[in-house]
Amino acid sequence: MAEGLIRQRTRDLGRAIGAKDLDSVMSFYAPNIISFDLDPPLRYSGTDRKRRAWQALFAAHPGPFGYEVGELDVTADGELAFVHSLNHVNGTLPNGHPTDLWVRWTACFRRIEGVWLVVHDHVSVPVDLEHGKASLNLKP
Repeated sequence: MAEGLIRQRTRDLGRAIGAKDLDSVMSFYAPNIISFDLDPPLRYSGTDRKRRAWQALFAAHPGPFGYEVGELDVTADGELAFVHSLNHVNGTLPNGHPTDLWVRWTACFRRIEGVWLVVHDHVSVPVDLEHGKASLNLKP
């Protein structure tokens, strides 16, 4: 039962992101979230910082924005659940340059007062260590 709820929460979060519905997106996060996201710093905590990260991403893509959760795997036990997926992000920057990449997403959900909320997430892309650059052209 918990696995199905987490899958639904993850689908709903993905839809909110794709719609750039900031308030809806933020409703999925616990107030004390710890996030390892693509943008600096290495770690940030709390929903204020998470909100600013989403605001910046949405502002950087003023037109349509696509966000698709793929290959979702869920493990749930008691009050905790862990998910990982490969998520497709696409849109267009103000200069007309397209964004089209896949990111790796891992998150920990915790049931808080009956609601599954993200208490930790980690978004990353592979790195070409030889050249010191992100590998943004990989696809699953």
